[in-house]
Amino acid sequence: MVHNRYIACIQSMTFCFLVMLSGVAYSDIYRWVDDKGRVHFDDSARPVLQGNAKKSTKKEKVTLNITPSSWQRFDITIRVQGVKLTDQETLRIKRDVNNVYRFYDDVMFFDFYKTVPVSITLLKDKHAYQRYLKKELGINGSNSRGVFFPKTNEIVVYMREDRNGTLETIKHETSHAIIASIAPNTPGWLNEGLAEQMEKIERKDGRLVMLRHAENKERLSHRANMLPLREILDLHSSQWRKKNVSGNAYLQAHSGELLYFLLSAPPRKSFVLRILQEYKRGSRTRSLYLVRDNYIGDIGGMETGWELWLRQKEKGFVAF
Repeated sequence: MVHNRYIACIQSMTFCFLVMLSGVAYSDIYRWVDDKGRVHFDDSARPVLQGNAKKSTKKEKVTLNITPSSWQRFDITIRVQGVKLTDQETLRIKRDVNNVYRFYDDVMFFDFYKTVPVSITLLKDKHAYQRYLKKELGINGSNSRGVFFPKTNEIVVYMREDRNGTLETIKHETSHAIIASIAPNTPGWLNEGLAEQMEKIERKDGRLVMLRHAENKERLSHRANMLPLREILDLHSSQWRKKNVSGNAYLQAHSGELLYFLLSAPPRKSFVLRILQEYKRGSRTRSLYLVRDNYIGDIGGMETGWELWLRQKEKGFVAF
């Protein structure tokens, strides 16, 4: 037989745990013990009548010392050098970054367990960008529109004539910041493909939606340079980056369109979710092998679906 005091302790702990989990603001809580030694809780201070003698039992007010958490999913700072952002653009950057986080949280179920810092440095033009990367970071980014530097958790971009495109690049690099912080083993095609499509993530009528990447679609219309899916999925990240640079970022566009294809239907989206969770858990398995276990129809089914999808008319957007 379990001792009544032990039962009371378990009940008390369970109650407090549920209150803490709920996050709801409660009214006063009162505790009382019945004539069998069982502990009860309710929100009324009125004494309880129990037993045949209708004995009145007073209640004890419970004080819950719950410290509110100051944890947040992201910590964003924006620095500008030589260029001025409008208030609307500043608000849009913060909204866009939040939408990227929502995609990984609500759609990919990343379950953020730590704050991902995003420090954005926005420079006035491409020359200032190139000088900054060389001087401050020691890297050459002459052909890039933006870069994420993991050692300092810094996103660096420059203001292009297409200001909207610049803000989309920030979303692209935010995706890299999240992947680098939480799933660093993600292979190049998946990492870059997701970042390409995050440029087109928006929120409409309370839902996340992803538009087609028009620039990538246009580049893929010339299919002579396309690599077979089997080869892309079997590349190490270093090999992927090397081929992407030598191919003038064609592989980057290819990966973006591949992710749009995969995310555009629930079964394929589930495949992306499953393998991304594998890399989040630390797996280093090549994607081609994960296809066999996680994609309906194996690689052959993916190749057939990809070819059919490339021929069909464009859909408006993907809603999540």
